[in-house]
Amino acid sequence: MPDKIHVTLQYSNAVLVALLPIFSEFAKKLDLPVPLPITAEQVQHFATGGPVIPGHPIDVKGYLVLTNGWRFWYSWGHVNSFESPDDYFALGDLDRLPSFFGELNLSRKEAVSLARETLKRTGYSQKLPRTSKRPSHIDGPYKVHGKTLPYYRVEWRWKTGNSPHSVDVHVDAKHRKITKLQIGSTNLWEQPPDIGVKVELESEYRKRVMEGQQMHRRDPPLERLSPR
Repeated sequence: MPDKIHVTLQYSNAVLVALLPIFSEFAKKLDLPVPLPITAEQVQHFATGGPVIPGHPIDVKGYLVLTNGWRFWYSWGHVNSFESPDDYFALGDLDRLPSFFGELNLSRKEAVSLARETLKRTGYSQKLPRTSKRPSHIDGPYKVHGKTLPYYRVEWRWKTGNSPHSVDVHVDAKHRKITKLQIGSTNLWEQPPDIGVKVELESEYRKRVMEGQQMHRRDPPLERLSPR
């Protein structure tokens, strides 16, 4: 089993403080409907930690959920995903389905152009040259009971050597906006921020705790009384 970061409250808070400005800057670039700068008061949920990959530096990860439903992911020195609370493909409550029906205001070609423009605004497009070519797959729009669900999924998949790369974009063609961007590519890996807290691995933590327990041994058992 791979080792992982031992997450303490101090470590989690330090990562959150380091990542909030990064998430804020990312949201600003895309003009997302999120109050800026993002503050701790807007945080509904935050998670960090994760496995440590042998041969790679320890990564600083962050999963942020805001009180308005927006979600952001950070890993390997960059924001690698965001998701709108109105992402059709993450719909969990079927009672909301009627609110997603509507007019199709973007063609497939326009949806791909919007996806590329979003990547350009993030500053990632130059490091992902494959996205300037035809997408690997496009899905949508959809029909349900004769009604239109105006949403697209635009995907790029490629490899460089043994390294896979992927870009997934969800497009709301009714409101002409991106509702999710998810990227997995070593091309975007950068140095993570300095969080100012020493990282301890689970293996190190367990060893430290066990050594502490060995220092507090139980008293020896009482000697038995010999029969008279």
